[in-house]
Amino acid sequence: MRLLNTIQYNIVSNQALDEPGRREISIKTKTFIFAAFFLSTGASLLVYIFSGISMLYTLIGVLILAFIIGRMIWRRVPSEKQSEIKRLIGYGTIAGFLATCLYDLSRFILIKVTGFQFWPFDIFGIFGKALAGEQATGIWVSMLGAVFHIANGTTFGIAYTVAFGRKGIWAGLVWAMILELAMVTVYPGWLDVKALDELVSVSMTGHIVYGVVLGYTARKLILRKETPVHA
Repeated sequence: MRLLNTIQYNIVSNQALDEPGRREISIKTKTFIFAAFFLSTGASLLVYIFSGISMLYTLIGVLILAFIIGRMIWRRVPSEKQSEIKRLIGYGTIAGFLATCLYDLSRFILIKVTGFQFWPFDIFGIFGKALAGEQATGIWVSMLGAVFHIANGTTFGIAYTVAFGRKGIWAGLVWAMILELAMVTVYPGWLDVKALDELVSVSMTGHIVYGVVLGYTARKLILRKETPVHA
């Protein structure tokens, strides 16, 4: 009888010890899922490129689906973790927006210095038509595309910050190189780019800057909040 009680006690004790680990893994998984939701703009663009389905309708559908699933998961996340994720989203918005702006600035400077003929900012008009329709014309179409571009870069930054924000510059560079690989794989065939070497040079430069700025800024913002201030 004593032996049976001892075995039962050990089983219960081991379950109690294992529970925090299981809970932590579950929370980490939910965090990664939330991070993935912020890739919705990129997902809708890929669907549009490969299927020709309206990017506007695809984006709306993806966002609605992400909202529904996200809300279901959000209710199961502890309140203290919810507060942390909210902070990370805020930091990611700042880091992603800043990284996107410097990404574009670095590309512009490179083109002006080297005299490259490839002009990456034509993509704004293409994005705008993908959202508003091929028949849409006017400066507002390019402005709409520019907003999508900035939103895309910013939300990619949020996804990174929520999932990997504490890891620093090298993680930011790895994230940016994944985006670079996706771009140079998809864009040349989609846009029928002739100056492929210039596209790669311009996009690589931009993504290096994006990754460094994103990785540094996200980590800096997170650690600033977590580091206690001593009087």
